[in-house]
Amino acid sequence: MALQSPARPPADVATAVARRRSRSAQARRRRRQLLLWFVVAVLVGIGSFGAGLLAAPIDYSFQPTPPQAVLLLDRSGKVFATIRAPQEQEPVPSSQIPNVVKQAIVAAEDERFFNHSGVDPLAMVRALWRDVSGAQLQGGSTITQQYVKNVYTGSQRTALRKLREASLAIRLEQHLSKQQILTRYLNTLYLGNGTAGVQAASKYYYGVPVQQLDLNQATGAHDATLALARAATLVGFVPAPSLWNPVKNPDQARKRELYVLNQMVKNHMITPQQASAAYGDSLPKIVAHSRPDAPTVAPEFRDYVTDQLKGTLAFDDTTLFNSAGVSVRTTLDLDLQKAAVHALASVLPNKSDPEAAVVAVDPRNGDIRALTTKETDGYKAGGFDLAAPPHGTASRSSGSTIKPFTLAYALMHGHSLDEVRAAPQPCATVPFHICNAEHGSSYQTLRSALVESINTVYGPLAVDLGLGKVLKFARAAGLDMGPLARDSRGHLYPAQSIGVPVSPLSEAVGYGTLVDHGVHHGPRSILRVHSGADGELYSASPKPHGNRVMPKAVADQVTGVMQQVVDSGTGTAARQPFPVYGKTGTTDDFTNAWFTGCTRTLCIAVWMGYEKQYLHNGKVPHRMILPGVGEVFGGTLPAKIFAQTWNDYRILQQPHGTLSSTPSPTPAGTFTAQPVPTGSAATQPRRSTSPAPKPSKSADSTPSPSPSRSLLPTPPAQSPGTQAARRERFAT
Repeated sequence: MALQSPARPPADVATAVARRRSRSAQARRRRRQLLLWFVVAVLVGIGSFGAGLLAAPIDYSFQPTPPQAVLLLDRSGKVFATIRAPQEQEPVPSSQIPNVVKQAIVAAEDERFFNHSGVDPLAMVRALWRDVSGAQLQGGSTITQQYVKNVYTGSQRTALRKLREASLAIRLEQHLSKQQILTRYLNTLYLGNGTAGVQAASKYYYGVPVQQLDLNQATGAHDATLALARAATLVGFVPAPSLWNPVKNPDQARKRELYVLNQMVKNHMITPQQASAAYGDSLPKIVAHSRPDAPTVAPEFRDYVTDQLKGTLAFDDTTLFNSAGVSVRTTLDLDLQKAAVHALASVLPNKSDPEAAVVAVDPRNGDIRALTTKETDGYKAGGFDLAAPPHGTASRSSGSTIKPFTLAYALMHGHSLDEVRAAPQPCATVPFHICNAEHGSSYQTLRSALVESINTVYGPLAVDLGLGKVLKFARAAGLDMGPLARDSRGHLYPAQSIGVPVSPLSEAVGYGTLVDHGVHHGPRSILRVHSGADGELYSASPKPHGNRVMPKAVADQVTGVMQQVVDSGTGTAARQPFPVYGKTGTTDDFTNAWFTGCTRTLCIAVWMGYEKQYLHNGKVPHRMILPGVGEVFGGTLPAKIFAQTWNDYRILQQPHGTLSSTPSPTPAGTFTAQPVPTGSAATQPRRSTSPAPKPSKSADSTPSPSPSRSLLPTPPAQSPGTQAARRERFAT
């Protein structure tokens, strides 16, 4: 049987298939054309962009200005301190940079530096291969590219930045010689520990200018091997100066020194014998010698202003130190600062004396007029500041200086100055155990109880008013307390009614609210920031807005009673020829003593105590019982420091007024406080009826057992004035 041919598809079906195939082919052609045009567009774009980079204007003569110190001016425009730039930098000409340093940096960082034109394709390929193969990473940037990154482009990790960096490197090499580029690079290179450039680094690490890198300071001889060792060490930690430098990581620095020496041998710059001699047995001696801060009468205030600039006002280092000269007009009164410093040195001349702090604030605007401390080992830049520490870090119990705020809150809630309250003598057990120092009247008015600092009146009063409400009110007035202790139920301990943690700055600000008729102004230290290049960067209000926290009538009643504290109460040692509104405070075991006193234009807070409040693992109080002085109360030495500050300030305010030089330390057991001004009605604190409470077991810090009297110096017989101060004692 014959085979039949397969049936042909209908004509319309064949036509449809052909059309589909034709459309598919056309679509493929269009896609290929689009892809081709896209590739062309990308290439043209890259070419145009690259051409634009190559044609963009650039200042080849530009060299970054070394960071400049910020000048600090007092309120009248006198320079009193500087803020050092975070990096020391001292550019030097090529002739002062030893050839061994140049050889070392080229060998370690860019061995083909003198052969390429700004970009080294071989190094880039080598770095890429090491990256993808998992071998030890190695950078592909040339010295020229690194300089461009440091000066022109920054270090942002983007493809665009790398492309611009390469373009600028090529152009830079067309306008500057290799030696010029190398010198600029060595002058701007960051080398750790706040040093930029080989000159600053050489001085910091070795104590010699880079030109004398071969100088052996011990013998005075010049040694080429020493110079080689020092150069290899410096260059070795260039890739990671913050981690590998010999101060922080001597072991890694040692490895890097060997790497640099081997690279120099490999590139025929030195012989193996020279490398071995330079490597020796140890690193070249590191001195880590920072340039000291310029001396100033106000180092604590300088550091406080620095913190405010970088913290509250959020200035960055670039703005402050690279802005063609920045000056900061501050609130400091230089004469008052000198007076406070001199007063501390006069009243507390011995290194063994307790620490102390003085802060002065203008209550009308919160301006800090003076801020100083007396510390056993002296204040160190950026160190522990007893006067104005970061919140809660060095707060001390206020003692009885909290009481004026309790009185103000009571007056605001229906009580009166003449209200009579029970004043159990010497102790009360309701609402908590609290004591005074001596027996006396069992009833007191709120007025007399503040003048005589009666704990058994003001402790229960604060609890009756609501301790949390009283302390919240005191915070609103500016008494910036540290963390408050609470019991297991979250309740405040009642003993905090007669003592909360505060700083001297907080005391001065809080009392400023009282004497400014109830208006609170927060502390401020900066009036204006000015740049030589950019003009005014910041300006404070000439009349800052204050917050009223109590009626004027209430504030004035409280300050009226505070004047009686100084005129006839526990603070008579602070009396002046003009009205002073103040309050004394002394905490249990004589660990803290306060006097804060004000006029209508100035509040001065004085604190005394020990930075370490407790001895022997925190079990024995570090008590202020001094040979030749006896027990220290707020009405004794702190009040005398206040009075001496005013005395010295008045002297400096007179034409050609000068103070005697700081007294030399006096023998132990001798007290040589300077006299208060003529016209002061008293130089010793008046006898007070404010006895000392025994520490409550519910106090905010657990009282430590008192040491035996035999462990402490036996105080001499006390003067009548010192005995009088005992009533203010232990107003915790």
